[in-house]
Amino acid sequence: MSVFKALEFSLIFKRIALLIFLAAITTGCASKKKGGIDTNLAQQQVEELYTKAKKALDRGNYAFAIDYYRALEANYPYGEFTEQAKLDMLFAFDKTGQIEKAVEAADNFVKLYPTHKNVDYAYYMKGVASFEKKSGRIDKFIKGTDRAVRDPKPYRDSENAFKELIKRYPNSVYAQDAKQRLVFIRNALAERELAIAQFYFDNDTFVAAVNRCKTIVYKYETSPAVEGALELMEKAYVEMGLNDLAVSTRKVLMENFPNNNKEAYTKKKSLLSRLNPF
Repeated sequence: MSVFKALEFSLIFKRIALLIFLAAITTGCASKKKGGIDTNLAQQQVEELYTKAKKALDRGNYAFAIDYYRALEANYPYGEFTEQAKLDMLFAFDKTGQIEKAVEAADNFVKLYPTHKNVDYAYYMKGVASFEKKSGRIDKFIKGTDRAVRDPKPYRDSENAFKELIKRYPNSVYAQDAKQRLVFIRNALAERELAIAQFYFDNDTFVAAVNRCKTIVYKYETSPAVEGALELMEKAYVEMGLNDLAVSTRKVLMENFPNNNKEAYTKKKSLLSRLNPF
């Protein structure tokens, strides 16, 4: 082989090597660029979905907000926006009357993110949503049914959620509101007990009436229902002929509620006894 041909072959080889090298660089750069575009696009899509959902939520379009949040969850199951979407949906579920879903979603969030910086909100919304569950059949059975005698389970579920919030996060921004709601719930439960006690009294089941009243006095001692419970206890004792207990109950009533202007209860005579006093 001549020197000229050897030189020519060397130049061709170098050109081929250079082309291969350039092709490799181009491919690598293209891959990196493509990867960057995909990453940015995904981030833009997440932010866009969350922004649309939040706008719908703020405008009161809760059903649309839920759709956007669900789309975000389905396509991007992890990340800060997804976590916030799960929290936002609690409020949206509650506002659209999907109470069971709100409670379930709150429980799921607590299980998935027990140390999340906003997990206190999940406890709070569980309490709010639980309070709004539909009342049960027992409410329809009790005479004079109203909100005071609704099924106690929603109240108690709500009470437990708020207690857990206050216990775990006493400095939470929702703690004070939770405390106020707890007062309302306890008063409502006491009113329910009083309504049931009245139901028993009206049906001459005086022992059951007294027991319900005692529950109010000892368990809900700060409730306004205590005054009514003591009044009803006095009546029940009189009806049972337990006059000493009636007198002592009247004494406790007047000591704790000095402005009570109801006179001591006197058992009404039956029609037969009025016609035949002897």
